[in-house]
Amino acid sequence: MMSREELLNAFENKKEQEIPVSFWHHYAKDEFVPANEHPEITGINVEGHAKYVDDVNPDFVKLMTDGYFQYDFQNVTDVHDLHSLIQLTNIPNDYWWLKGQRDLIKKQKNVIHGKYSFYNVFSPVTILKWALVDETKEPLTNGDKRFADLYAQSPELLHDVLKKIAGDINKQVDAAIDAGADGIYYSTQSIQDDRADNKDFFDYIQKPADFSVINEINRKAPINILHVCGFDQAKNHLEWYTDYQLQIINWSTHVDGYTLGEGKKLFGDRVVLGGFGITEQDVLYSGTKQDIQKEAQRIVSEAGTKGVLIGADCTIKRNTPIEHIKWAQEAVHALTK
Repeated sequence: MMSREELLNAFENKKEQEIPVSFWHHYAKDEFVPANEHPEITGINVEGHAKYVDDVNPDFVKLMTDGYFQYDFQNVTDVHDLHSLIQLTNIPNDYWWLKGQRDLIKKQKNVIHGKYSFYNVFSPVTILKWALVDETKEPLTNGDKRFADLYAQSPELLHDVLKKIAGDINKQVDAAIDAGADGIYYSTQSIQDDRADNKDFFDYIQKPADFSVINEINRKAPINILHVCGFDQAKNHLEWYTDYQLQIINWSTHVDGYTLGEGKKLFGDRVVLGGFGITEQDVLYSGTKQDIQKEAQRIVSEAGTKGVLIGADCTIKRNTPIEHIKWAQEAVHALTK
């Protein structure tokens, strides 16, 4: 097991004695199902973490938010209507969504053997766009279109709605760190619609909402991860995120056009995380031991061994073979011994 000192050296962009490796996946069949309606999800989540950490022994752990993807819009009668959304009131600190996550994190921490952990938190933009779609009946990208519809109606109202949502995400951040998470894995993503694919939208809508949460994250914890999410081939302008002041950067090297080494340069030599793809066609899922270990060696050779953490573009598939993850770990760890 990598020592905490060795891990912190990597997190702090120092020369690594051994390169940290970590992958993660969801444990519930549907991570969007709310835990207050299906309390069994908490047990599935915690037991999943326990088995995965025992089987894989990752160098650090991302604590999964299964059961808490959905946010309750208090005092809002119609999330598709900006004039209703602007009536949003913030949730109290003893609300089930916060209390449940505190309880979940404490239980997760009890089964990961003291490993350094980052708790997943989604951006206000992501939280709102998911509320605009029924993920059981239609593609999540329909939420992007409806979000852009709201933007077209009134950028000013949308800006103010996101500011209110950010207030509750900040409470989520506080709850996570107070419950024992070492840091936050902050997941944000550009809206996948041509009307939002411009700097005016990014600078007025997305960045202020993100910065509000990032400021709170940094106030609560010294080491955190920025995840620019490329799940399901979502594309982001990675260069627009370079002034997001989180300490470790993770993005889709297979979608956004920057290798791990190129991204490290783009972000001013900050610590980077990732390298492996997450689809069934990518080598981590479908490759042989030789294929996977060759890819691990290629990624490290390109990115270097200072301030580099090896993982994936995003959450890997639930049925990714455990031995494939171990093969990647074995190859990466051997490179700095």
